[in-house]
Amino acid sequence: MGECHLSASRHPTKHGYPVESTAFSFLVINVRGEGDGSVAMAHHMSRKQLRPLERAIETTLAGLVIYGLIVVLLIAGLLLPPISLGERLLAWDYERVSAEEGKVITLEDGAQLAILPEGVQGRTRIKFSVVPRSDFLEGSAGSDLLAGAESIPPWLVMKSPFYRIQFKGDAPPNRVVLSLPLPSDVNPLRTIDLYSWDGDTWVWLPHTIPPGDAVIESNLNFLPESAVVMQTKPLQPSVSADLAPASTVPEQARDTIVEINSQGLYLDAEGEIRGDLGAVLRPDQSATFIVIPTLRNWEESGVVRSDLIDNMLIDPAARERHIQRIVELVVRNAYPGVDIDYRGFSPELKEDFALFIRELADALHQNQKLLSVRFEMPVQISAESWDTGIYDWTSIGMAADIVKIPVPTDMRAYEPGGQMDALLSWAVGQVNRYKIQLLISTRSIEEMQDGARHQIPYVDALAPFSRVNIEGGSTVVNPGQQVTFSLETLQQSTGIQFDPTSGIYWFAYVDPNGQQRTVWIENAASIARKLQYVAEYNLRGVAVQNLLGEDNDTQIWEVMRKFINLVIPPVENQFSVVWTVQDDAGGVIAQDKSDITAPRYAWTAPQQGGQYLIAAAISTDGGNSAAARSSLQVLVATPTPVPTPTPVPTPTPTPKPKPKPKPQDSGQPASGQTAQGAPPPAQGNLPFDYGIQVDPRGNKAANIAHVQALGFRWVKLQMPWKDVEPEPGNYHWGMWDDVIGAYAGAGIKVLLSIPKAPRWARPPNSDMSVEGPPADFNTFANFLSQVASRYNGKVQAIEVWNEQNLWYEGGGAPMPPDQYVAMLRAAYQAIKAVNPGMIVVSGAPTPAGDVAGKAIDDINYLSAMYAAGLKDVSDAIGAHPSGYNCPADADWQTVEDPSATSFRGPFDNRHHSWCFRGTMEGYRNVMLANGDGAKTIWPTEFGWAVSGNPHPGYEYARDNTYEEQAQWIVQAYQMAKSWGWVGTMFLWNLDYGVTAAGTELAAFSLLTPSGPVPAYAALANMPK
Repeated sequence: MGECHLSASRHPTKHGYPVESTAFSFLVINVRGEGDGSVAMAHHMSRKQLRPLERAIETTLAGLVIYGLIVVLLIAGLLLPPISLGERLLAWDYERVSAEEGKVITLEDGAQLAILPEGVQGRTRIKFSVVPRSDFLEGSAGSDLLAGAESIPPWLVMKSPFYRIQFKGDAPPNRVVLSLPLPSDVNPLRTIDLYSWDGDTWVWLPHTIPPGDAVIESNLNFLPESAVVMQTKPLQPSVSADLAPASTVPEQARDTIVEINSQGLYLDAEGEIRGDLGAVLRPDQSATFIVIPTLRNWEESGVVRSDLIDNMLIDPAARERHIQRIVELVVRNAYPGVDIDYRGFSPELKEDFALFIRELADALHQNQKLLSVRFEMPVQISAESWDTGIYDWTSIGMAADIVKIPVPTDMRAYEPGGQMDALLSWAVGQVNRYKIQLLISTRSIEEMQDGARHQIPYVDALAPFSRVNIEGGSTVVNPGQQVTFSLETLQQSTGIQFDPTSGIYWFAYVDPNGQQRTVWIENAASIARKLQYVAEYNLRGVAVQNLLGEDNDTQIWEVMRKFINLVIPPVENQFSVVWTVQDDAGGVIAQDKSDITAPRYAWTAPQQGGQYLIAAAISTDGGNSAAARSSLQVLVATPTPVPTPTPVPTPTPTPKPKPKPKPQDSGQPASGQTAQGAPPPAQGNLPFDYGIQVDPRGNKAANIAHVQALGFRWVKLQMPWKDVEPEPGNYHWGMWDDVIGAYAGAGIKVLLSIPKAPRWARPPNSDMSVEGPPADFNTFANFLSQVASRYNGKVQAIEVWNEQNLWYEGGGAPMPPDQYVAMLRAAYQAIKAVNPGMIVVSGAPTPAGDVAGKAIDDINYLSAMYAAGLKDVSDAIGAHPSGYNCPADADWQTVEDPSATSFRGPFDNRHHSWCFRGTMEGYRNVMLANGDGAKTIWPTEFGWAVSGNPHPGYEYARDNTYEEQAQWIVQAYQMAKSWGWVGTMFLWNLDYGVTAAGTELAAFSLLTPSGPVPAYAALANMPK
């Protein structure tokens, strides 16, 4: 307590008698605190000065005033800091916490609250107490807690007492560790959560449950007002699915899918958003699902634009702009929210990304919009802990409304108590379980011998079992002949097995290269197993990738429908082979099924001759549906009547002619004979003509009118092999029949560029994230023969492959030139065998220099192609002479342009590949050097891009103007025509500015959503 010292003196009265006086010649009030100094008041007065005052205060009232003033000052000194006596009296049962030592408060039941020293912020007193569970629920714990008892959500059950945390002081501590004993009746532990009542709502708290300890712990960066152990209950699950751009939602999804994540929007430079909004699904008030678009910083090719997100995160202005653009996107288009899928940013920006998510969540929530965030798979570092890499799960989880977490690709993780259980047991303590959606896929997993795993579509997973063979080998049979078909036997195959512990079907085999492969089949059974985790851990639901737009196990839809009501039936797949026979008109004339363990089919050829298609498909539901189809064509011979023998006259002997001199051996067949299996000689000197590439999925009628208005006579269409024959022998001709027929019917000639092998035809060690050639060149040749035969008279030329000197067209590395020519040779012979008049154009390399593992210099590549025999297996030489920001008539060795500020490649790093002339003249020189000067070059792609906001890698487009583009294209056509050694030239492109607006393809297009660019009129007016 403080001390008060009063000093007084006696004085004689004016009559000379000493009396007791309340007048002070010297007055000191000294209040001392607890070591905090003193407050002193002193005043000296002379007797002359005090006389009036003495008279005034010698009254009783004046004395009371003085004493009252003293008491007030005394009380104020005790109540104000640093003594703060009132606060101390009111907080007598609060624990004082020092910044030097912190504080650990333990209750009788073992509950513990630890305030770490580094979290103490000024004067801090804490009261940690417990309210019995029954008192809290009955409302007898006080009116201030009654609202909390009445507000417990129906999906939470209070299991522990109410632990109350009260604070007095300057600022609540921000480093707190809370440990509560687990009640004995909580079961199962995987459904336990920790919550806090903050006076308004129940707030979820991050936590862990250490194995073997009957406690739940929470490490927090704030001081909660309370803590309660809750048992969670399941809610109706949510099912979301990704939808590719410009796709439609299938009917079977409409009563199952709750949320569609429409793809096609991307982070762009400076925090902007790019993509074709017209290709992104729009909200539909009448639909049974909501549409939330996904924003990504990565392409389907696998390229991750980490630079864009890094730049956005480190620039506050760009971050604010990006948040603003996202809010504008969802508000203007009436989307309920946005789904963020950003990957690959710098680990140093982990906190910056979390801050971005918190700021974005605040901005969206102010507009009543949702935020969904996708994570990448964490890395397990111990039995109970995981490294989340660049994502702060807890911080992001507190801000976002939905969090999508991927699941392991190792199917062994789904055994009871396996890695999947370990992941979810940990994850529900990092993120509120009612926000978690498991990010699963309908694609199967193929595991290589070295342990590498990658996803493959369901039909590709079953494809090794569905390749049809005919016993005896001959595909020409007689009427009435019995033929037996079987499926190809995999070398050292286990056959399809079922693992009851993980609920997954699998098989293993040895591929032709001697490498073991294991395929884990993703079907209804394995999907059902993953859905069980949602029910067991009371999660929000699942987000399913590849469910829409791919041929999956049809039983998955039935499993999903039942899952909506939290019913997950056991699924037992009945693998069988469905055999179908079709005539040449497409009619089904026979059908049967056999067990997958004995996949054989006996067929009696009909009496009517003709072509028949025998198809096999793998079914998982006893034959009601099927996938992974393959087929084989069989020719049933047409009986020919035996003619009546004609009498043979007796021959008259004729003198034998003198033998002619034998010609010198030239390796060629004698005159009048045809070499068996040899194709016709290569065509040469094909004339100059005008062409342009069009999108086969564009508006055919409009494009035909545009081509005719330009005065052009050719179009180029790219026909990816993988799109037409996604499974062996299963041809999807429909769209192509329509497109090719339309252009041919309008009198327009067609060049088909045919690259991109389907997965089933690729080598086993191929990089499936990029395009690549087939393992067997004859398989590709067979496909090309089908194309050449089917479109005989409608397609005039085929370009065999595309830019094979690049890694992303060669299966992860440039295709060796000799291998390419070997593939071209097989293709050339197959095409000419069925359509001798078809022009075969060699695949155009892309203009490039040598980049190890990525690209081979195109002129060197062309020379190597000639060394491997290109001259004899091509009718024309394909080329892609790039323009960049180099004028059409410029010499690459001397060109200069000081005004080019965005891209300086042609001027500062001279190489032929920057300029149109450099590529064309370089190819011509190689042809002359190899004695192929009579042949023409076909530029199957050329052009100049224009863009004010170019995509990365296309910065040169910013240096070009629309007027320059028009001028250079016209110059290129006129110059090439005058050379005399150029065939048909195909401008890249007509309409991708409409069909792929916002992409890098659009920068080259003659057409845009707002109309044609100036080059369109220039070409239409150009003399032909």
